[in-house]
Amino acid sequence: MTMHPSNHRGLKCVAALAALATGAVGATALATGPASAATPASFDITGGALSISTPTVGVSLGTQVASTSPLVISGPLGLVTITDGRGGVTSWIASVISTAFTPTSGPADPASNVSYAAGPFTISGGATPTGTDASDLTGVTPVVSVTSTGISSVSWNPTISIAVPGSFAPGHYTATITHSVA
Repeated sequence: MTMHPSNHRGLKCVAALAALATGAVGATALATGPASAATPASFDITGGALSISTPTVGVSLGTQVASTSPLVISGPLGLVTITDGRGGVTSWIASVISTAFTPTSGPADPASNVSYAAGPFTISGGATPTGTDASDLTGVTPVVSVTSTGISSVSWNPTISIAVPGSFAPGHYTATITHSVA
C-alpha cells in the first residue's frame, strides 16, 4: 500500500495522540500508589494541686520581762511550704492573717501590732519567690508571691514580731496565725 505524503503526517499525529493518551493513563496509575488511612492519636496530662503546709503544733515566740516601755517580742513561726503540682507556667500568692494575742485575763495585743517577715527561701524546681514584709496582720495580707515554670515547691521560716505596749499585764498570750495560698 502506497501512502500519500500528506496521509503519512496524519498517521504520525494519530500515533502521537495515542502515545500521549497511553502515557497519561500510565502516569495516573503510577501516581496513585498503595492505599493508606490515618488514625489521630492523643494523650492528656492533668495538673496536680496547689497545697500548703504549716506547723500545727503551738510555737513560743519568746519571753520578755514586763516593762513600762514598749517592747517587741520576735521569734520564728516554723517552716511554711507551698507545693505547686499544677505543672506548666503558673503563679501563686501566699497570704497570712493573725488574731489578736489574748491573755487569760486583761487586754489583748491586737493583730495590728503583729508583723511578718518571710525570711530566706528554699526552692525546689523552677520557682522564683518574692517576699513582702507585713506590719499589720489584721486582714488577709499577701506576703510571698511566686512565678513557676513547672512543678515546684517553696519553703520559708517566717519571723513573727509583736509590738507590746508598755505596762502590759504579765501573762500567757496566744493567737492563731493562718496562712493561705491562691
